[in-house]
Amino acid sequence: MDKIIYYKDENLDEVVELFLDVFENEPWNDNWPSKQKAKNYFEDIINTPGFIGYLKYKEEKLVGVLFGHIVKWWEGDEFFIKEFFIDRNFQGQGIGSQMMEHLKIDLQKKDINNMILLTENHAPAAQFYQKRGFKVSPHTVFMFKNI
Repeated sequence: MDKIIYYKDENLDEVVELFLDVFENEPWNDNWPSKQKAKNYFEDIINTPGFIGYLKYKEEKLVGVLFGHIVKWWEGDEFFIKEFFIDRNFQGQGIGSQMMEHLKIDLQKKDINNMILLTENHAPAAQFYQKRGFKVSPHTVFMFKNI
């Protein structure tokens, strides 16, 4: 059975397992020092005020995760997508598109009319989002400094 459900705390371990499998392989090649560090990362996301998480299951197997939080903004509340990933074996099969459509419908019910996110411009994710109507902001610059 295929379903999209809201995240529950009992799902944390399987979310972390899928996350590591996706992001420690191509094209990301992350190198998380431990499963516990990744779990701590997700606990921080989950404990962010306004958190909402969505999980996509295909025949009882977790195949997609979409986590974010509501941001209060003067033009209206926005949903900041913090993490969104699909099982490597299920990418390109429309699961990401299904999850984005589900998110859109759910946010409209909550009177949230904007979604925002950050992604690397060289990764396939940027093209995925642009095909779904996301635009590169001409007003925002993402900056960092190594210390």
